[in-house]
Amino acid sequence: MDRRTFILRGGSTIAAAAKPLLSPVTASAVVNTETLTPAVHSVQTISEQLTKQYTKADWLTIATVQNHLFPSEAHAPGAIEINALQYLHDYLSNPATDPVDIEFILSGTRLLQSFAKKESHNGLISFTDLSIEQREVTLRKFEKQADEGSRWLITLLNYVLEALLTDPVYGGNPDGIGWQWLEHRAGEPHPPMNKRYWLL
Repeated sequence: MDRRTFILRGGSTIAAAAKPLLSPVTASAVVNTETLTPAVHSVQTISEQLTKQYTKADWLTIATVQNHLFPSEAHAPGAIEINALQYLHDYLSNPATDPVDIEFILSGTRLLQSFAKKESHNGLISFTDLSIEQREVTLRKFEKQADEGSRWLITLLNYVLEALLTDPVYGGNPDGIGWQWLEHRAGEPHPPMNKRYWLL
């Protein structure tokens, strides 16, 4: 079964059932964190303040995991093409986002960073510097951790799938690339920028 069929059949249970796929893209090619654009709000929200706690290393770690879970393929968009990182960044800095969600993603990211260094034995190799095979092994071990490793990975994959399926006005799925791949016709009319859900 190809990935497209799996997604169409999997529905809401895909995150719990999906297994990480091997990615041919190195960490340095996954994302330029400098291109993340801040969401624009009239006042600085608690969400934006919390999101500022994320470092460049945090975003790079998240992007690397996203790409590992949902890699680009010859005939299918991956985390990079669907703007998964920008979508998650916008969601986490959204004034409607629960601060608990923001802190959970951050704590899980840093837990993975520490776990990966511990697994590297010399404590010097970061998750983003691991080979594809080493990332797979590390994530498999990490998902079994009592400190919510599995829940963190499922949560991250859920947001990747949201980026795949969302209206482009929310930062993911640019030009409807995910819809085109799934042969999905979205509802109309599409929301304009001033009608995004947190503004209503």
